[in-house]
Amino acid sequence: MNEQGYTLLEALFQLVVFVLIAHLVVFIMLWFAEMKTTVLSDEQSKWELFVYDLNMYLKEISSLTIRQDQKRITFQEADTIHNIDCYSNLIRDQVNGGHVPMLIGINKCQFQYEKDMLTIAVELPSGIKKERTFYVPVIEK
Repeated sequence: MNEQGYTLLEALFQLVVFVLIAHLVVFIMLWFAEMKTTVLSDEQSKWELFVYDLNMYLKEISSLTIRQDQKRITFQEADTIHNIDCYSNLIRDQVNGGHVPMLIGINKCQFQYEKDMLTIAVELPSGIKKERTFYVPVIEK
């Protein structure tokens, strides 16, 4: 008789390999879905660019004030005065008589400043709320 048959041990080994590959495929699919909703989001990209730009502005400022309604911050950087405010559905920088849009497509925004910490909170059209806190040391001259 032929002794080269299919053994139970071979079947179990193939089952284990199949289960491991299936788990790997499920993990990759879940990871890709998460990346698609966070990293590849247009809103997320705009928010991170806005945060980067604002952080560059806030490096060496000599004064910072916040308006009573918490919709505008005013600070002086070198010889330039910046007014960053929430206007309609965007955050803009008013400088030298012009308007520079910094973040377009928001529902709400609010600024808070206390003890050298500036916090910006926005609500995006998708309902996602973003918040970032910056350490803003005011350099006395």
